[in-house]
Amino acid sequence: MSNETLDEVDLRLLQALQADGRATHAALGKAVGLTGPSVYARIKRLERAGVIRGYTTIVDAGALGQDLVAYLRIGTKAGPDEAGPFEEFVNAEPRILECHDVDGEDSYVVKVRVGSPQELRALLAQVRALPDVYRTVTSIALETIKEIRGGGHLAVPVAPEDD
Repeated sequence: MSNETLDEVDLRLLQALQADGRATHAALGKAVGLTGPSVYARIKRLERAGVIRGYTTIVDAGALGQDLVAYLRIGTKAGPDEAGPFEEFVNAEPRILECHDVDGEDSYVVKVRVGSPQELRALLAQVRALPDVYRTVTSIALETIKEIRGGGHLAVPVAPEDD
């Protein structure tokens, strides 16, 4: 499903779901001007189309002792298998929350969450030991001012323009 097939009601429904993923179909319907069964049908259509990729629970990281957030800029040597050991490590490592393949001075930007500077140091040692990693630059977050979780986010619903 492309953005062109999402109408204004779909976009408002997605925004309402992002604000409260546990809202009832009736409550969502009231927010977007539909009946509960109509909301259910739209949600199922959006799920089948892959627009809604899943549901999650947001847990307080501090309650789990994972207060330290850091961003790693990682340089790797280009090779025939760029999606090799580094990306395999990233996909298997639960402390890595995000990894973005970027263009420019760095190869990847990675967001990690750990419990202590010592744990970050050990994770960095693992990353630096990977083949083709030649440089890391680490920035530690002192405070999170704003964080939106869950993939794409609709801050303000915008209907697609007709051509």
